[in-house]
Amino acid sequence: MRGSIRRLWSFFMVQNSMQKKLTAVFLFLIISPIIAISYISYQNYISSINDNTTKYMNEAIYNFQSKLEENISNMMMITKIPLFSSELQQFLVSPSLDLSKQKKIDFYIGLMNNMNKDMSSTYILDLYGNVFYRMKTDSVRSDLKEQFPEWKKLAAQSKGNPVILSTQEISIPGHTPYYVFSVIRDIRDVSSYKSIGTIVVDTKLSIIEDTVKQMDSITKGRTLIIDNAHQVIYDSLKKSIGTPLSDPQLLADIKGTQGSVETTIDGESYIATYNESKITGWRTIVYIPVKHLHKDAKITRNLTTGLTIIIMIVALIVSIVISFRLTHPLRKLSSLMGAVQQGNLDISFRVKNKDEIGVLGTQFNRMLRRIKDLIDEIYVIQNRKNEAELEALQSQINPHFIYNTLETIRMKAILNDDNDVADMTFILGKLMQYSINRGKEMVTVQEELQHLGNYLDLLKYRFKNQFQWEADLPPEVLSYHMLKLTFQPIVENAILHGVEGKKAKVHIRVYATLESELLHIHIQDEGNGINPHTLRHLQHYLNGQTEQTEMKSGIGLKNVNERIKLRYGNSYGVAIDSRVGEGTIVTLSLPYPSAAHSIEQNTGGV
Repeated sequence: MRGSIRRLWSFFMVQNSMQKKLTAVFLFLIISPIIAISYISYQNYISSINDNTTKYMNEAIYNFQSKLEENISNMMMITKIPLFSSELQQFLVSPSLDLSKQKKIDFYIGLMNNMNKDMSSTYILDLYGNVFYRMKTDSVRSDLKEQFPEWKKLAAQSKGNPVILSTQEISIPGHTPYYVFSVIRDIRDVSSYKSIGTIVVDTKLSIIEDTVKQMDSITKGRTLIIDNAHQVIYDSLKKSIGTPLSDPQLLADIKGTQGSVETTIDGESYIATYNESKITGWRTIVYIPVKHLHKDAKITRNLTTGLTIIIMIVALIVSIVISFRLTHPLRKLSSLMGAVQQGNLDISFRVKNKDEIGVLGTQFNRMLRRIKDLIDEIYVIQNRKNEAELEALQSQINPHFIYNTLETIRMKAILNDDNDVADMTFILGKLMQYSINRGKEMVTVQEELQHLGNYLDLLKYRFKNQFQWEADLPPEVLSYHMLKLTFQPIVENAILHGVEGKKAKVHIRVYATLESELLHIHIQDEGNGINPHTLRHLQHYLNGQTEQTEMKSGIGLKNVNERIKLRYGNSYGVAIDSRVGEGTIVTLSLPYPSAAHSIEQNTGGV
């Protein structure tokens, strides 16, 4: 993911013009906040609607259930009346069915019916199969005989406690079917606590329906009331009242006794708010369709989207105009640079403003003037260089003249049988010829050793063979290229300061060691050595820590050290170590072999 973003950013920054970049930046800075604010506002609006709706529905459900619980509590209180009336209990235990019994029980039933205006009817059953009731309507339940055994059984199982029956459909011939729910209680003798009858109180669903219609008119949704056995008490869609819940999807996301969840039913999203009654155990669930709940929010979102598109179009036009005005001087400056590249220096940038582009234009004009001045200077310098080369060419006549003169002297010495003078003159000529070869700065180690051998042969005439030397170098080192005239100053120091005052013959050895990509060439003598004070001073002088030296030989060593560092870098150079009476060793550190090849390429080769 990061790699893709990096490549996209690189493509945008490299492949596009400044005007496109500025346009994109302007659009990003304008559109991004609008989109972010619109999105956040919409989400907050949706969240606020959901929270407020949930709070409102929780409160509405709580109020609804409180009213329903209050009504059911009244029904339960009504069923307690026979428990406290000894007169009513005396008539219930009597097996006779005379007129006085019917009137007295009818009186109590009427009294109980008048205690709750929402009640449908009250039924009292004695132990002898007699049913006493007074209907608030003109009809009687047609299923009384079928329900008697079940009512008695439920009442007996409850042991005097009330039992709430779920919704039942009441079908009466010639009348519209209706739904009721009931409260049943076993009537027990106050003295013996034995069952002497059963009381049943029916209430129509109108007490539920009116309140649910009000909630559904606001939510445009569906209200469902079920008991613990998932028997439907009430359904605002009138699909499954009084029957077991047939669609388990309605309860798929509902957990616990109360709360609010988002659920999907038949492909449509709903917010389901629910609460369970502590008295009845009935669970009231209100399903609010999200599309209706978010209708106003979507209108606001669509309006915001339209305004955003309009703002984007206006921002695009404005950003193009602004970016064009901002980048026009840059395009002009770029065009002038192209003309300069073609060789036209007689141009200038017209500076109108004092901003960064104006500063850039001013610097561009100064650069052109400086380029013109430099071209004039280079022209003058080139002329002077040509003159200097001509003078140098002419100056080469003198060294060649000296070399030719030495050859003449050598031939004259041979004619006079003076072989020593002839040999010395011959060697001196070779040394001069090696030194004045200006076109060849780099030589092989083999060539440098040959020159060193000629030089030492010449010194043998002076020191009368007081030294001997040997070179112990492997073949691959002999072909290694190095700076010319590197060994001679070092060996010269070894002879001048090592041989002087020493009677024994001094041995000088040249050998090499390899370390990683370093070639160390060691020049070791067994001369007098250097005292510690002078050695430290000489080492400081080689490292540039002091500008003076007490030894004349230090100048030659420093010259070699600086030539190596200038050629290869500060990681290479000359190191010296010495012990008084034991001798001196000088080490040349050079790059070998890949490092040397890399340096040769960077410096233009040999």
